[in-house]
Amino acid sequence: MRIGLIGINKYAKFLNFACDLHAYAFQQFLAQNGHDAIFLDYTPVYYGKFDMRHPAPGAEKKYRDAVVKKADTATLQKLAELAVGYRSVEIERERRFDKFEAFADERMKFTEEKYDSDLLEVEDPGFDCYICVTDVIWQSLNRYNFDRGFMLGSKAFEGKQKIAYAASRGASKDFSAKQEEIFFRYLSDIDTITVRERDFGEYIEKNSNLEAPLVLDPVLLHDTKFWENIAVKPKEEKYVALYYVMERASDTIDKAVEYAKLHDLTIVELSDRPLKYGKITDPDVKHVSRYDVGMEEWLGYLANAEAVFTNSFHGCCFSLLYGTPFFAGQRNGQKVPNFLRTFGLESQRFGPDSDVHSFSVDLDFTEAYQILEQLKSESTELILNAISDAESRFKQGGKADTSAHELRRRELTYSIHFNSAGQREGLTFPEGEPDEIEVRRLSSGSVEYIHSGKRYANDGTTVVEAPMFELSEHSFKGWTLRFRIDNRWFWLKKDGSVAASNVGDGVLDGEKAVLSEGSAIPHIPVNHIDVVVLVAQWEKLKGSKSSLSSLLRRR
Repeated sequence: MRIGLIGINKYAKFLNFACDLHAYAFQQFLAQNGHDAIFLDYTPVYYGKFDMRHPAPGAEKKYRDAVVKKADTATLQKLAELAVGYRSVEIERERRFDKFEAFADERMKFTEEKYDSDLLEVEDPGFDCYICVTDVIWQSLNRYNFDRGFMLGSKAFEGKQKIAYAASRGASKDFSAKQEEIFFRYLSDIDTITVRERDFGEYIEKNSNLEAPLVLDPVLLHDTKFWENIAVKPKEEKYVALYYVMERASDTIDKAVEYAKLHDLTIVELSDRPLKYGKITDPDVKHVSRYDVGMEEWLGYLANAEAVFTNSFHGCCFSLLYGTPFFAGQRNGQKVPNFLRTFGLESQRFGPDSDVHSFSVDLDFTEAYQILEQLKSESTELILNAISDAESRFKQGGKADTSAHELRRRELTYSIHFNSAGQREGLTFPEGEPDEIEVRRLSSGSVEYIHSGKRYANDGTTVVEAPMFELSEHSFKGWTLRFRIDNRWFWLKKDGSVAASNVGDGVLDGEKAVLSEGSAIPHIPVNHIDVVVLVAQWEKLKGSKSSLSSLLRRR
C-alpha cells in the first residue's frame, strides 16, 4: 500500500521552523516503523503567487493597492508594517529560505510533481492511502471555507484510505453554520481522525458521532537524541533564546528583556522578522538578531539556551524535549495552553504583570516526561493501528463506492459569465442592456455580462442560452466553456475531460467543446466550481465588408 502524506511544510509563508520539522518527524517515524511514505509537493489553496525568498516586493504592492482602494487606517498600518519588516531583513530572508529548501531537499521525500487543490480535482497522484499531517490544516478560510486537500476532500482521494494525524485548527475562529456543515461532511469520509489539541477533539466529538482522540505532535514522537543529531551548536553562550510568532508578542519580548538584564544574559532573537510588538528597543540589554537561521541552527539555539522565552507551541515542545527551562507568553488560540495543561506545566505561562524575579530555571520535568512517554505510546499505537486497518481494507480490494461524492458534485451550482471573446468593436445589445444583467468591459477587450444572482446547476441539465449581444458581420456559432475550481482555470474538451488553460495560446483550440444554443451544459466532474465563463465563438458572414476586404487583399 503506497502512502501519500499531505500537510503544511515547504510552503509556510512565514518560514516557520515547525512546518518542516513536524513533517520530517512524521515521515521519519513512519520509516522507523516500516512504512515508506512520500509527501505531496502541495501548495495550500491560500498560498497564491507568494514569493517566499523575496516577500518584500509583494508586500509593498499590497500596501500600494490598499492605498489606491482607500483601505482603512488599521489595514494600511498592518500592511505597511509587513512590508517594512520584510524589507528590513531582505538578505537574512534569502539565507533563511535557502537553508529551509536545503533541509527539505536533503532530508525529506516529496513527489516530483507539484499539486494544489485545483490539480487534485483532475489528477491522481497514485497513492492508495493518504494521511493529512498536522499542523494548522483544518482552519477555516474566508474565501474557500477550508483547504480541500488538507481535509482529504479532493476528488483524487475518493475511494482511498484516509487518516488524519494530529490535526489542528489553530487559533481559527469558530466555524460558521455553513462551514460546520462542510467540515463535518469532510470528516465523515475520513477513516481515522486524531487531533493535536484536546479542546478540538472535544468539539468534534460533541458535535458528531465521530471519535477524535488526542495524539502527540510528530516532533514529540522522537526522543532527545534524534533531535540532537540534527541540531547545530551555536557560537553564542550564556543567552536567552527568544522565539515569538505572529500575534500578541509584546509581553514575551518585555519579559525576556527583563530576565536577560536581571541575569546578565544576551538575548538571541530567532523570529521570522521584526514585528510591531516584537522589537527590542532597550539599549541596556545585549541583543543578537538571527533572522537567517535554518532548522538545524534553531534547534541548537533552543537546546543550549539558559532559558527560552516563547509564545510558540513548538518552542515549548522542543524546550521540553531538550530539558531547557522555558517561559511561555501570550498569543491567540489554545495551542500553547493545551500543551502546558497536557504536561502539567501551566506554571510556565506568564502574563504582562508577572514578576521575572519569580521565574525559576530549576524545573523538574520528571512528571512531564512520564506523561510524554505515556502519550507517545498511545499515539504510536493509534497511528500504526490506523495504518494497519487501512492496509487490511486495501488488500480486500473491490471497487470503492463514490456515488455519494458524485451526487454532491451534481448538487453544485455556479454563476456564468457570458464573454464576447475579445470582441468589443461592433458588439451591441440589440434589446439594450436589461436591468437584470451586469455588463463589464474588461481590459482584455472583451465584453462580459452576468445574470445578477442567478445560479446554474451542475447536473447536466442546464440549457445553453443564446447570447444577449450581437457582433456585426458575424454569426454566433456557440460557446466554449472554461471554469475556475479554486485558483486555476480549465477548459472543457469535446470528450468531456478538462485541460488546464495555461498550456499556451491555440494549443487546445481544436479540442475545446463548442456548446450550441439550446444544448445542455455537461456536468463538470469536480468538487468545487468557483465560476464558469462561456466564451462566444463567432464566424464572419459571407459578403460582409471585412470578408470582401480580405478577399481583395488576397487578390
